[in-house]
Amino acid sequence: MAITGGPDIDRMAQACAAKCERAGLTARIEATSGHPVVYAEGGPDDAETTLMLYGHYDAFPAADQDGWRTSPFEPVVEGDRIYGRGAGDNKGQFLAHLNAVQWWQRHNGGLPIKVKMILEGEEEFGSRHLPEFIERNRDELAADLCCYSDGPQLGGDRPALLFGVRGALVMEVHAEGPAQPLHSGNFGGVVANPLLELSRFLGRLVEANGDLTAPGIDAGVPRITTEERALVRDLPLDLADFRARTGGDPLPAAFGEEYYERLLYKPYFNVSGITGGYTGTGMKTLIPTSAMAKVDMRLVGDQDPDQVLASIEKFIDDQGFRGLSVRKMFSQPPSRTPVDHPYADVVARAVEHGFGTAPVRVPSLAGTTPDYVFTKLLGIPSIMVPFAPADQNHHAPNESMRISLFKKGTAASARLIELLAEGGAGRTAPPAS
Repeated sequence: MAITGGPDIDRMAQACAAKCERAGLTARIEATSGHPVVYAEGGPDDAETTLMLYGHYDAFPAADQDGWRTSPFEPVVEGDRIYGRGAGDNKGQFLAHLNAVQWWQRHNGGLPIKVKMILEGEEEFGSRHLPEFIERNRDELAADLCCYSDGPQLGGDRPALLFGVRGALVMEVHAEGPAQPLHSGNFGGVVANPLLELSRFLGRLVEANGDLTAPGIDAGVPRITTEERALVRDLPLDLADFRARTGGDPLPAAFGEEYYERLLYKPYFNVSGITGGYTGTGMKTLIPTSAMAKVDMRLVGDQDPDQVLASIEKFIDDQGFRGLSVRKMFSQPPSRTPVDHPYADVVARAVEHGFGTAPVRVPSLAGTTPDYVFTKLLGIPSIMVPFAPADQNHHAPNESMRISLFKKGTAASARLIELLAEGGAGRTAPPAS
């Protein structure tokens, strides 16, 4: 059901291209320096409006022993849910859009607008080669709006419009010490300890409330507008669910109205892990030769990953930390479409048709998708509409997609096509079911 790498990735791309062809689109598979991209399009070439759709056919790794009740790669239907790796992230979501395209082809003799679709195979490890495809086909990929579905809905399966994403910068911070392990009694206090130096750097860079101290690191962080603050403060926060997931309350600086402002509008520095020195049984009183921290940052607004990295490196030099160096592993810039963009109301009307209730408008996703390739590389406004349930368990055992939400997503996507065509010739999109 889902393929995360290896020789079968080409077979998955071929299956996606065949699915697009069955929906009435013209599809091709284009090689990149990594996994291939599937590109499909349909509708009149002289259409006044072009809609871009996006999805990814790769999925997070899974194995039976991870705690799955069923085989992760054999789809199983139980009641209103289909279980399997990739059911919600992302096949069930992009297939809802493809289902809407197929509905138009079969019931109305064709699409009333131009529809273009990109399906990539590297989203789960950073969409590293998607920009290569975008740059190579920039003119062909021109569109008026990008609308795609990824991630979960809000709690209670409330539909939402997401107008952007946080960016990401993933790094390793290396600390080098003595050429060989040294006795802490003979050398303690006269040579630098790389673990202590690394710890001092991390503690000095990040304050207790999460704010960052490196000069220039906050360049490009946006000022929240009055309209955005009103939207953010209307977002639901289920503290009981938060406590069940985390085992405690939010940080004091992120309690109440500040919760979503910090999550969506402030950069965040995370330490995933630290290695170095001796942690075995018994004791060894030694000064280690090296230490390393895996860290990542979530970026917001117009923060540039390379500029942020340069700020961190300058901070290390200016503060005099000994033996520290930073290795960039991956980055993706943040992306944002204005919440008052004219297409926002159009997408909202389509979603309300499909789901039977008006969507919540969320200025940004806290996580990261390759949204920037549409907004920054192609100059297209981009609005994300999650179709998967809040409890889809993506990246975890027993991932699922609710069939009823798949149908509602199909209806919403079909209605969006109709609204973008301004109701072309009296056609009617399928009702929600």
